[in-house]
Amino acid sequence: MKIRIIPLLAAVTALLSVSSAVNAALLDATLVAHNQRSSSGSLSTLKWDGCTTYTAATACINPANATLAGMGITPSTAVWTWDTVTGVLSMTGSFNTASTLSSSGAPAASVVIGDRVTNLVIDTTANTTTASTYNCAEGNFLGNVGANGCLNISLGDDFANNSSALYNVGGMANCVQRTLGGDDVSTGNVRGLSSAAAAGACDAVDGAFDLWTVVQGVTDSGGTLILSNGVDIALAGTNYLTFTVAAVPAPAPVWLLGTGVAALAGRRLRRRKAA
Repeated sequence: MKIRIIPLLAAVTALLSVSSAVNAALLDATLVAHNQRSSSGSLSTLKWDGCTTYTAATACINPANATLAGMGITPSTAVWTWDTVTGVLSMTGSFNTASTLSSSGAPAASVVIGDRVTNLVIDTTANTTTASTYNCAEGNFLGNVGANGCLNISLGDDFANNSSALYNVGGMANCVQRTLGGDDVSTGNVRGLSSAAAAGACDAVDGAFDLWTVVQGVTDSGGTLILSNGVDIALAGTNYLTFTVAAVPAPAPVWLLGTGVAALAGRRLRRRKAA
């Protein structure tokens, strides 16, 4: 009586090879920082985390800051994954991030602008960004200088915001409709998820998450991943995310695979003898 172990071994090996390839592509990523540089080149550390060290250099959202709370900038629940093969960064949950004046963590810190997004997907190969929902959150600083960053408008002589915007129109995260009112004047495109020209009911938007440049990549061994908006991270106007990426667990040793196959073959042989 012959037991055909070789075909069985080949099949199991092929299955494990496919499984290893899939696992090697998808790596767990942990967001470390969201940074931007102003037009003067000053580096800001945006607030998005529920940590408790409220300083300029941390991402901790100070719960005592009523402006952040009013904007809906609460600790993010995002879980991130990086695909080393396709170059796709995907996120489930919510990512709420905002810039404060001088990156301050003080309770009374002025807030410039924020973004709230759910289930974000950044494809660095196709240069596309998608999400389930997106909302721009206006801070309290720009209104003091007669502007609104989310709507990209000048507030006019009355220094009052008479305009509004609808987000996620038609269930599309990047569809925004802006309505100008009073003496408000447009100074550019409304802020949205990803830069796009006007189409149908959707206004033209400037993207908050056009982060398609891989400044620093990782392999299966893990490391640091940095995605930016294409502006050098040392220069004014840059916007970038920094992650640490976990290494892929080592595959099971070949001898362990052989032991498993041998045990399976032995079981089949005993069953045949019993029959």
